[in-house]
Amino acid sequence: SDAVFNAAGQIVCRVNQTTVVRPDCVPINVFGDGRPDQAALDFIQTDDTFVKGRASQFNVVGYVGGDLSQLFELPGGPIRFVLGGEYRREKARYRADPLSESGGTFFNAFAPFNPPTFSVKEAFGEIEFPILKDLPFAHELTVSAAGRYSDYNTSAGTTKAYNINGVYAPVRDIRFRANYSKSVRVPTLGDLFSPATQNFAFLGDPCDVLNINNGTSERPINCAADGVPVGFANLPARSQTTEIVSSGNPFLTPEKGKSFTAGFIFQPSFVPGLNVSVDYYRIRVSNLIAVLGGQTILNQCYDLPRPNQFCSLIFPRNPDSTFAQPALISGGINFAKQKADGIDFEVGYRRTFGEIRTDSRLLATYVLKRENYTDPLNPAIADQVLFELGDPQFTANFSTTLTYKNFDLRYGLQYIGKQTIGAYENYFEFQGRPPVNADSTAEVWYPEKFIHNIRLNWRVDKKYSFYAGVDNVTDELPPLGLIGNEGGNPFDPIGRYFYAGFRADF
Repeated sequence: SDAVFNAAGQIVCRVNQTTVVRPDCVPINVFGDGRPDQAALDFIQTDDTFVKGRASQFNVVGYVGGDLSQLFELPGGPIRFVLGGEYRREKARYRADPLSESGGTFFNAFAPFNPPTFSVKEAFGEIEFPILKDLPFAHELTVSAAGRYSDYNTSAGTTKAYNINGVYAPVRDIRFRANYSKSVRVPTLGDLFSPATQNFAFLGDPCDVLNINNGTSERPINCAADGVPVGFANLPARSQTTEIVSSGNPFLTPEKGKSFTAGFIFQPSFVPGLNVSVDYYRIRVSNLIAVLGGQTILNQCYDLPRPNQFCSLIFPRNPDSTFAQPALISGGINFAKQKADGIDFEVGYRRTFGEIRTDSRLLATYVLKRENYTDPLNPAIADQVLFELGDPQFTANFSTTLTYKNFDLRYGLQYIGKQTIGAYENYFEFQGRPPVNADSTAEVWYPEKFIHNIRLNWRVDKKYSFYAGVDNVTDELPPLGLIGNEGGNPFDPIGRYFYAGFRADF
């Protein structure tokens, strides 16, 4: 507590020397044996804190489905359809105890969260056209589509999502498929209305005479439009931090995604139990919500033509053109993009040979492109994610189980491809840009990993079974410098692990 001497020379709480009196305030002395005393500890400590929250959702869905067989049929069968509507309403709120809410604990202040009610009205439909069936070179030809129209009571407004699918099987053994879809993700209540929390940052005023000519040609025009005089010097911003707030942004719009997939399924009749599928995917996500720093928001507001979404986060300046307190809201903005291309593989084989049954599966992904675009100043500049930690180019998981009478032996293999130790751009040219720091680490790659797992299960009867196994048989550990729990880290953090147990069903 903040302690001072009173008129009698006693050490007292400063607050009790003002018009605001806290009789329970006791100055704390942390020096000496037996210190601090219990009365001081009682004033600064509490176990009566809480954060209480509640979320509820009301959802009504209705739909009808059927086919047009009573009217006509295509060569592959009747057209099938589903039509429906949905209404959804969501509420959420939370608040902390008064002490935590005021920031009196060692946490930041817990501002109450009580956003407006979220609601959406939707109409949706699906339709399937079985064009051909059981014909020469047309075992199946089917086209289907689905769509959803949504009307939100938030800044998301109205959205449309849809997909178109096609399946063609010239013969029974092979089936080709393709899909194109457009999807959306609307901002959540948290994205829109998270309560404001206080922060501070050093902000260079774009309209300051020191910075006015360091932006685009729009900067002087926009500064003049805000009433900032020529030759203005924002002295407070030059010498001290500026108050800002971090909060939700009620003006956010939906994130948008477009994806295309194409591939085939191969189930050869001459190899019973074998199933092979290969699919290419191409995904583009735009208008992603990303949180920007205060300086970026300021610069973008003054450097872009107006109106723009960045200026909506800045509070009007003071009459003398200095920043308001707080100056701006550091919240989410719709601007980021992501790109991802790759190929997915799946192979399954299930077969019984006398008393032995085998069931095997391989899942693998080969990534062709993985890029993020998160720089609003340079929207064409990408961040290469492919090959970096958590995003190897090639990964695979294989498992096989052999069953003989009451015994099951399962073997699993996880393969993790090589990944760069630092940012990919540190070591390699990207988008025509030279490496940023090619010798930033002595080695460039975390090596590829093979992780083996084995498990044996014995079913004594219908009620009891015993099992034992070992994961990570060869004790593959994370590379030096990692502890195994970093975000996106695919490496095993535990090492070799033995286990055994039994199961009883009653």
